[in-house]
Amino acid sequence: MHRLTYGLFVLTGQDGKDNGCITNTCLQVAADPTRLAVSVQMGNLTREVIENTGKFNVSVLTEDVPFETIRHFGMQSGRDVDKFADFVGFTRSHNGLTYLTEHTNAMFSCEVKEKLDLGSHMLFIGEVTESKVLGKGNSCTYAHYHKAIKPKF
Repeated sequence: MHRLTYGLFVLTGQDGKDNGCITNTCLQVAADPTRLAVSVQMGNLTREVIENTGKFNVSVLTEDVPFETIRHFGMQSGRDVDKFADFVGFTRSHNGLTYLTEHTNAMFSCEVKEKLDLGSHMLFIGEVTESKVLGKGNSCTYAHYHKAIKPKF
């Protein structure tokens, strides 16, 4: 499975407080209307937030994203820490949700139209309600993360 190529994204939502997580599963699944699919682990707080509110944002990470951003959003739980309390590289879209403004080249706001329980993950299909180009950097892939960003211990 590690041979499949994926992007790296920060998926955000809000249900009383802002939350976000790293995901490597986001893809365009329809063009008219434009829809994205995101897959989130069942035990993830962000999955619960999206399921409760019916909306999410996706920030497309660039190759220059520091490991600290990956660690911050992907290696700690929003159940234990407020991920946006001391984080400064973000703003809000028209739907009120956060999206990253640093080390990203695009953002998408989505309204959930369908969901599918996949056992270990929940697949959300969202209609894009807002999108922005934020920069020109190359989108980060999971392979690039393992080759150039992830620390070698």
